Order: sequence, then structure tokens, then C-alpha cells
Amino acid sequence: MSFYIYSIIPMALMLSLTHCLGMCGGFVLAYNAKLSKKNPKIAFFYSFSYQISRVFAYICLGALGGYFGSFFKISVRAEAFLHFFLGLFLAFLGVALLMRGKILAFIENDKIYQKFLAKPLKYAFSKDSYTSFLLLGFLNGLLPCGVVYTFLAMAIMSSSLIKGAIIMAIFGIFTMPLLLSFSFVLNLLNLKYKSAIFTLSAVFIIVFGIYNSYLGFILSR
Repeated sequence: MSFYIYSIIPMALMLSLTHCLGMCGGFVLAYNAKLSKKNPKIAFFYSFSYQISRVFAYICLGALGGYFGSFFKISVRAEAFLHFFLGLFLAFLGVALLMRGKILAFIENDKIYQKFLAKPLKYAFSKDSYTSFLLLGFLNGLLPCGVVYTFLAMAIMSSSLIKGAIIMAIFGIFTMPLLLSFSFVLNLLNLKYKSAIFTLSAVFIIVFGIYNSYLGFILSR
């Protein structure tokens, strides 16, 4: 478990500087525009609540993923296969993050968004209440996203409801500071620096995936 935690923190920080800013940045700008007329303290409270709600969505996904992974603990061989195939998925995802384009678009399938999330998001954006911001944050956490899939795969491999929830909670918490200070961070980082961090984090995911596939292969023998 400690290995996962030490892996999650730097990956969450690196990916939030690149993919998360691109993926969630539009939502942050949209709800900041809604908050522009509010008192600064109230606006920050709404924004913070939005992020907490997003993290809560991750925790729910992590708990479900860890619970699903626990079914593979029936035998060492079954758990080995889980690690092997999820490791392959992570390696593939890392390559997709590097290449961008159609592969990543397929993984972050827009059809899922259109079918399940578009209407509730549109409804939440149309409202100006505190609960609508909580709903926006929660739905943001459910958006199809390659980075979320990465940490969800880790949660599944933990084979524990509690550990899965903790993994996703750590991921979400360590993306919060950068998304809360979105405008400042966006101006601070130049394109070259963001590209280097993104490449490094994608390579990290590939290596982590290959490592887990190797572990699964060894355990299955």
C-alpha cells in the first residue's frame, strides 16, 4: 500500500499540471465566471466545496473499484491475472496520453458523457445555488478521463474497498491546490515546461503498468 501512496502523490501533482488543467480547466473557468459577482470569501467557499465534491466522487469510484478487485482475491492466480491485464491497460493508457489523438479520444469516450452526464451537468450549470456547485463537482469527478482511469486501476489492484477509496482520495486531494489556483498556475507554467511534465508522467504510467504486468506474470506461473 505504501508503494501505491508514494506513486500516487507525484503522479497526481504532475498530471494535474497538464492533463487535469486541460480536462477540468474549462469547468473551473465556467464556475469561476458564475462566482465572479459573489463575495470573495463566499466564492472561495463555493469553489472549495466544488473540489471536495469532486474528490468525493473519486472516493466513491475508488471504493467500488477496490470492492470489485477484492473478488480476484479468491486465489493468487486470479489476482495475478488482474495485475497483468490492468498493467497492460496502464501501459496502453500511458502511450495514449503521450500520443494524444484518436486513441485517447477513444479512451475518454465522449458518448459516455453525452449519454449520462451532459443533461445533469447542463442542469447544474443553469442553477446558482450551493447544491448546484456540489453537483457540478461530483459530476466532474465522473467525467471519462484517462488520468482518473489510471488511479482507478490502482484502486482495483488494491483489492480492498477501503484502500481503493484511500488511493482515489489521495489522488483527488493532491489535484485540488492546482485546480483551486487554476489561473495563477496556468500563467506560471510555460508550454514547454507543461509538455515536459506531461511526458514524464505518461512515461511513469507506462513503467508502472509494465511493472504490474510483470508482477502479475510472475505470480501466475
